[in-house]
Amino acid sequence: MYAYVNQFLTVRSCKDNALSALPCGGGGSGRQSLKKIFQVYVKAKECSEQLSPEDFSIILGKHFTFFYEQVKAAIIKVVEKPWERIHIDGQPHEHGFKLGSEKHTTEVTVKKSGAVRVDSGIEGLALLKTTQSGFEGFIRDKYTILPETRERILATEVTALWRYSFETIKSIPTKQFYFLERYTDVKKVLVDTFFGHPKEGVYSPSVQSTLYYMAKAVLGRFPDISSVQLKMPNIHFLPVNLSSKENPVIVKFEDDVYLPTDEPHGSIEASLTRRQSKM
Repeated sequence: MYAYVNQFLTVRSCKDNALSALPCGGGGSGRQSLKKIFQVYVKAKECSEQLSPEDFSIILGKHFTFFYEQVKAAIIKVVEKPWERIHIDGQPHEHGFKLGSEKHTTEVTVKKSGAVRVDSGIEGLALLKTTQSGFEGFIRDKYTILPETRERILATEVTALWRYSFETIKSIPTKQFYFLERYTDVKKVLVDTFFGHPKEGVYSPSVQSTLYYMAKAVLGRFPDISSVQLKMPNIHFLPVNLSSKENPVIVKFEDDVYLPTDEPHGSIEASLTRRQSKM
């Protein structure tokens, strides 16, 4: 379902019931599920200003745990779709929008005791650089047939998830747009670390190495983030060389023709956590 708070949000909620578990899919009676949907709309209507997905999730979690005596905890999952205003002849259109690519995600757990856990993330952040990328220094054995290279296209679709260090509702900053600004800043650090300086760039010996430095940069920049998870599958662009018995060189690759393919590919994931984090 969608809640409109100066933006489009997809909202899912789970309530941890002391008497019987209410699953995310709308378990329990249909009446309970419908009532839960209505309450999301009501809380959205009560919002008089733009909120981040995190802030709206906290509002919903506090509502469910306060309003229902038997609810001990609420888990709220929100996905924000990035509708971007259209420009016609250099002018912003009054009511025209297009759907962007990456999505802002969050999962917030609020407990009746006041404890909270806030996870934020990005889905579908597609990145590509045409040079300053290789694949070298990997373990080689008798089964290895892949040659090392210091020149290739590096492309991936980043899924990022980071956990804030806040443990209670009272410890969450009250600054307006705090989570929206942090989301923008984290995305910038991830992108800047991936590409490097706009002129010189930065060399990547592997996706694994780049992933590690991206996550490390986030932890180094933001002390309120306790852990980072990154998933960066390879999106391959293979050099095209074509030959036959009659013609040994039909197409010779000269940094010009590539074959885009997603199979086979490696799904590369890693988590970096501060020592005191419970993730």
